[in-house]
Amino acid sequence: MLVIATETPRALLTVHEYAAPPPRLAALTWGAEDLSVALGARAPREPDGTFTFTFRLARSACLIAAAAAGIQAIDGVYADFADAAGLGRELADARRDGFTGKLAIHPGQIEAINAAFTPTEAEVAYARRVVAAFATSPDVGVTSIDGRMIDRPHLLHAQRVLAAAEHLGRK
Repeated sequence: MLVIATETPRALLTVHEYAAPPPRLAALTWGAEDLSVALGARAPREPDGTFTFTFRLARSACLIAAAAAGIQAIDGVYADFADAAGLGRELADARRDGFTGKLAIHPGQIEAINAAFTPTEAEVAYARRVVAAFATSPDVGVTSIDGRMIDRPHLLHAQRVLAAAEHLGRK
């Protein structure tokens, strides 16, 4: 089950309650358009296409609540389906911030969304190196690759990358 968790002001104020998710909840997402209307906002975005502070807050609340619940955070739609460059920027931001997917409002967005959230071969190769580095010394909390320190958070991230790649058939 996927819940759109921030479409009203009340929902935004209670999104933290998803930290203890119902049994079948698999993911949270958020909605700027309905929230915009509910707040009486003239627009959720700045002239350059970025979200205003209030809507960045809603997006972040959704991401944090999903992480606290141990479920997927799915970024909301990019409504301007004819703007491939804008979608690309938003996809890069979503992936960087920790979202695991993005809602599509138009079928023409699906290929870009799938590509954006599929680990690259370089990411998979590096993740394998991180896992291997810890496998050689399983009791250490810190090790290095190419002269750079890596620790347990790097290992957890690498394991997530490999799990996503395996889920998508990229072993």
